[in-house]
Amino acid sequence: MDTTGDVQPLVEVAATPLAPHWSVAAFGPVPGAGTARSFVLMGGLLVVIFVASIVIGGSLLLWQAHAGRRDAAQKTTFVSNVSHELKTPLTTIRMYAELLADGRVREEEKRSDYLRVIIEQAQRLARLVNNVLDFSRIEQNRKKYDIEPLDAREALVRILETQQPRFDEAGIRLSVTGPAEGFSAALDRDAFEQAVLNLADNAIKYAAEGKELQVELASGAQGREIRFLDRGPGVPASHRGRLFQNFHRVDDSLTSRQPGTGLGLSIARRMMRDMGGDIAFEPRPGGGSCFVLRLPEGRMS
Repeated sequence: MDTTGDVQPLVEVAATPLAPHWSVAAFGPVPGAGTARSFVLMGGLLVVIFVASIVIGGSLLLWQAHAGRRDAAQKTTFVSNVSHELKTPLTTIRMYAELLADGRVREEEKRSDYLRVIIEQAQRLARLVNNVLDFSRIEQNRKKYDIEPLDAREALVRILETQQPRFDEAGIRLSVTGPAEGFSAALDRDAFEQAVLNLADNAIKYAAEGKELQVELASGAQGREIRFLDRGPGVPASHRGRLFQNFHRVDDSLTSRQPGTGLGLSIARRMMRDMGGDIAFEPRPGGGSCFVLRLPEGRMS
């Protein structure tokens, strides 16, 4: 029945607030254009549409409620994990500092060990605070980048050298291979360092049992890459699609063997993407993980 002319509906109401462009209308019979049967069929169709709109609207409301509960649970877990990660190094620093200040440690070697522990825990705090601050700035679109020409290989080696004591303590053999030149890129030095530190921290936390971390510089099909290859347990297939989501952890329990906030990888990828690069994950043949840091290919000013 043609209702595209000047025929006005008898009744017209919005279907649901969640579908603002949908409405349900009832038309009376058009003279010479149909029968009582066609009117009954049209009425039945309108009822079906009305019921369907209610079902769709209810489903959307349930989905939004479920998503809200999930997000709230993730944020609660994040706050708990951050609190735990702050408390642990602070307690250690305070304990060793008090022992040194009271003069209760006589042996020079033991004093040196205590100072080393204090420095390591202070660095751990700095990494955590930087991640939380970067996450806050990124979420509010207030993260600023000072882009400049940077020799990524030289910066990479320097950053990893600062982490060598942590690799040694974890029993990880570190190697860096690849060309000595050709890896200059337009990057923010601090953001690049934070991304590399987060990838190194991830390997130390979760891949130490593999006893190796190979860092390879190469030119691939998608440009210049820095590949972090380990022989750890890898990432289950069911978690790979969520690996770079905020707060996501394969094990988000506070009793996990390796505590964390679930922000390191998401922050690293977001900062690299903001600078024109990327970070991706690939399962490593033979077991383990491969995180690929891709450098931006834009022309440097």
